[in-house]
Amino acid sequence: MVVWRLQDRKHPLINGEGAKLTGGRWDQPVTAVIYASEDIVLAAMEIIVHHGGIPEDYVAIRIDIPDDLKIGISDVADGWPDLVPETVTAEQGTQWVNGGHEAVLRVPSATMSLSGYNYVLNPAHADFARVAFSFEAVRIDPRLRRRNYFSTTWMPQGPPATGTFLMTF
Repeated sequence: MVVWRLQDRKHPLINGEGAKLTGGRWDQPVTAVIYASEDIVLAAMEIIVHHGGIPEDYVAIRIDIPDDLKIGISDVADGWPDLVPETVTAEQGTQWVNGGHEAVLRVPSATMSLSGYNYVLNPAHADFARVAFSFEAVRIDPRLRRRNYFSTTWMPQGPPATGTFLMTF
């Protein structure tokens, strides 16, 4: 199976240190994991949700997971992600890492219902060594890159509605 990650060029690829420092939706701080998505478009959506666009120094990383590698599947509570605090899934993911049963966990994406699955990789698991990483050339449309919010390119249409803006392109 192939999954994808978009990441900046300057940080190590396969050690999970970024997630270890800050924690994330599926890990508490001090838990090293690597996040990936089932396709490059979902990986882009995840970056845009977190950064407001894809930073200029981001590159595509292809992650090859052997077909015979067992993949865990997360169970999420009813009402997730809207009614379940991120601390709940972070604890669940951390427990998964500490349990050491699989090197990869499939989790639903919170970006949009029906948008697909993300994968959490555990670099401390023995089978993680079987996962292969490679940089891939990818053209990213400039409209997906991070922009200055107050530039003339993105123009809010009226007042914010519950903290969001409608954008035109």
